[in-house]
Amino acid sequence: MISKKHFTLSAALLTGALAFAPALSHAETIQSEGIFASEKASPAARVTGGVRATLETENNLLSYTITWNNLSGPVTGAELMAAKDLSKTAEKVADLKGPYVAPLTGTLTLSADQIDLYRHGQLFVGLGTASHPHGEVRAQLIPAPGTNTK
Repeated sequence: MISKKHFTLSAALLTGALAFAPALSHAETIQSEGIFASEKASPAARVTGGVRATLETENNLLSYTITWNNLSGPVTGAELMAAKDLSKTAEKVADLKGPYVAPLTGTLTLSADQIDLYRHGQLFVGLGTASHPHGEVRAQLIPAPGTNTK
C-alpha cells in the first residue's frame, strides 16, 4: 500500500524531473566545416585543407580537427578568431594548442557570445607560419546544412 507521504514525494520528484526536461531537450550538436582560403599564401601554392568542428551545447564544448597542406612552411600557431567574413579583420577568441602537426585536434569551451558567433558562421580558424606569423590561411566555420541556428 502506498502512503500519502510516499505518493506526495513521488509526485514532487516527477514534477521536478519534468521541469528540467525542456532544458535538456534544447541541447544541440552543431557541426560545421571550413575550407582554408589564402590570406597571404601564394595563389600558386594551392593550399588545401580545412576544419571540421562540432559544438555540444549541453556543455559548450567545441571539438575540432584541422588539416592542411602546401603552406609556406610548418605551422607555428593556430587561433580561433571572430569576424563577419573573411574580408574583415578578425579578433582572437582563443589560441589553439599544438603540437602543430596535421591533423590537429582539440577542444575549447565557448562562452554564450562565442556560441552565437559560431551559430552564425562568424568564427574562423587561422594558421600562422614563420613567413606569416599573423596568419597565412583562414577557414570560416560554416554550420552544416540543416543545422538549427536559432
